[in-house]
Amino acid sequence: MHSYFLGATVLVLAAMTILFLIILYRCGYQRKLSHRALDMAESRFRMLDDMLLTLDVGIWSYDVGTRTIRNTSLAFHKITGYSHRDFSDGLSWETMIHPEDMALFRTLVDKLRQGEAVHTEYRILHAEGDVRWVQVKMIPTMNESGQIVRTDGIAIDITTRFRMEEALYDMAECKKMEQALKESMNRYRRLVELSPIAIAVCKERKLMYVNPAGLRILGAAGPDKILGTDPWDWVFDPYEEWARKRLTQLIRSRRVVPEELSIKRVDGERVDVVATALYDEESDAIEIFFEDITARKSAERALMESDRINRHILDIAPVAMFLHSDFSYIYANPAGLSLLGITDIAQLDGTSFQDVIPSDQLEFVASEVEHVYKSGTTSELAGNKLVRLDGMIIDIEAITTPIPYIGDNTALTIIRDVTEQKQAERERIAAERLVRESEDRYFRLQMSLDQFSSDLFGMVKISELNARIVQEIRKVLGTDRVSLIRINHHSLHIKIQGGSKELPQRVLHSIHKCGPEHIPLCKLFETCDGYFVKIGEMNGDSSIVCIAGEAPLLMIQAKKIWLETITRYASVLYDNFRVIEDLTRELEKLGSSQQIMPLWLLRLMLHLSENERKRLSQDLHDAALQEQIIWYRKLNQITSDLDLPEHLRPQLEEIEQGLLDVIYQIRITCNELRPPLLKEEGLERSLEALFEFTQLRTNYSIQFDCSNFVDDISDDHLIGLYRIVQELLANATKHSNATEVKLRLSTQSDEVNLSYEDNGVGIDPSQKPDQFNSMGIGGMKERVRSMNGKIQFDSSESGGLAVYISITAK
Repeated sequence: MHSYFLGATVLVLAAMTILFLIILYRCGYQRKLSHRALDMAESRFRMLDDMLLTLDVGIWSYDVGTRTIRNTSLAFHKITGYSHRDFSDGLSWETMIHPEDMALFRTLVDKLRQGEAVHTEYRILHAEGDVRWVQVKMIPTMNESGQIVRTDGIAIDITTRFRMEEALYDMAECKKMEQALKESMNRYRRLVELSPIAIAVCKERKLMYVNPAGLRILGAAGPDKILGTDPWDWVFDPYEEWARKRLTQLIRSRRVVPEELSIKRVDGERVDVVATALYDEESDAIEIFFEDITARKSAERALMESDRINRHILDIAPVAMFLHSDFSYIYANPAGLSLLGITDIAQLDGTSFQDVIPSDQLEFVASEVEHVYKSGTTSELAGNKLVRLDGMIIDIEAITTPIPYIGDNTALTIIRDVTEQKQAERERIAAERLVRESEDRYFRLQMSLDQFSSDLFGMVKISELNARIVQEIRKVLGTDRVSLIRINHHSLHIKIQGGSKELPQRVLHSIHKCGPEHIPLCKLFETCDGYFVKIGEMNGDSSIVCIAGEAPLLMIQAKKIWLETITRYASVLYDNFRVIEDLTRELEKLGSSQQIMPLWLLRLMLHLSENERKRLSQDLHDAALQEQIIWYRKLNQITSDLDLPEHLRPQLEEIEQGLLDVIYQIRITCNELRPPLLKEEGLERSLEALFEFTQLRTNYSIQFDCSNFVDDISDDHLIGLYRIVQELLANATKHSNATEVKLRLSTQSDEVNLSYEDNGVGIDPSQKPDQFNSMGIGGMKERVRSMNGKIQFDSSESGGLAVYISITAK
């Protein structure tokens, strides 16, 4: 509180001083005041200066034009240690600034030049050389051009306060260090107590401390029986006295190494330990560290016995085993010597296992063994060749495993002679190949027929069928000399529909001789220069496949049957195309006469439309949408990279957001083309999802009542009602300007009723239907008619559009 009062007092006094200086300056400049007023002002100024000196508040003014400090108070001289003459001689303010605070001072100068008052704290260098902390407030005076001409300031010496704060901070840091030291000692104590390594402290050959791990090794329930005893009392076969003194000297010189000892427990049992010691010069004590290795020593003895047994197993093993290091033999069991065709291990002197590997396999085998040496992992079982020392080459299977405890680059290779098995395998494979070729041939032909028949379902043009059948015959028969011709029954004019332009003359002669209209369908004919088979007739023309030259595969009966079968498939499709052409001509006649579309045709067109919507939705989802998602994820990885240049990040993030919008729009389009789970969820749930999504994009509310609806309608009626509601909502969005839409779906007897009302602009029922077909009403009428239903358009009570639809439930 006192600080705030002092600060307020200082600011008031400073303001008064500045005001007085300004008045005095004007008076001196104008030279119009009387000497008496000047004396009074000087008296007041001295009194004010004395008051500021008492409060250690210095006042000064800096003239920018002359770059000198003027009008300095007595307190200012006391704070800085410099006299009025020093400042008159050109002593600058920058000279007094502490070098570490010079950057801060330059920042303050920049603000003053912009006309901003500044208030801050920094250090100055007193004339006597010590560092003082001052609190400074500076106010600039600007001329009409906006340039600084003078700066008036107040400086308060806060060195005492700052040093008090530093002292308080040092006291707090000291307490923190004491607490940290205490916690560190507690952690060290817990570390020793909880250490799994036994620790004991010995001084003057007496045990002063043993941690719990040491008590467990010695079998002591507590430290009472341990403390105060000589450590050598617990050692089996202790050293002689001279050896003990020698060991003590080594410990004190820090040259002791871990050593294995046998100590006795309290109950007299023997325990093997490894021990070492450290000398603490500060306490003149020896810290002993020891660990129980009884289990390890037992394991080593067991391992030595195991090695003896394993050596015996190697000697009697029926498979060849070779121990090698750096590609040189160390040991070979009797089976290994027999495999190489020798009787004594001495015969391997000067050789390596690389000498028995064929040259074409040497690089692979060497790399595999090198990998085992370096990685320490077992190789895969692999088949190779081996050259016996007598020159015979045999088939083998080998596996190599590292033996790390013997030494670096040491491994054991186990080899099994599989020459007889390989020969039997080759004979079996040859027999199976003959059987499999026959089975594969029938399988490939069947797969070809299945694929071809599957492809036929997607064909809508004869040209697609012609290209596909030529392609399949070329692939299966392995020849490019396949042609598909179209020959007129009357003029015998030939037109090549696909395949090779080269036509066998004998084949054409046979076709002319028989007459194309008399050639039976799907029967293969052979001539001296090729083959031909008729696949269909249409509009007085016959389509015939011609194969020029010899086709060896057609000598196989299965290939002939396949060719005749695939032409039967094509023949059926030709008949379908003929029916479609007839149907198309009938539709063209119907369209030209402007008759009402038959009900069966209307349902067919709607069914085809829904299938096309479904196919288009699936294509968008599987192709375009997935492609966009992949690119979005790649772009997201790039924008997430911390090394990405910052000037590129905003642009890439904008592109990333654009991709998200495209993905969202494609999903919306897919849902509109094919409502998801319409049949599985039912009409009620699907419409609710549609309304929820529509209200996110429109400004009108939707009220939906389906309390009296029983969802027991056919699939065609299900999709029909859904499409009608979609069209009504689209009309409300585009044309009605409605704020409220009401829909009611109900079931009565064997009828389903759908009513729609909105409060939009509505329609004039007296208008002709053609005048508002753009609103989709014509399409809704046709959908209702396809479901044997009725539709009525009217005005709602609110003046908007009202639509009432009634259809049969089944």
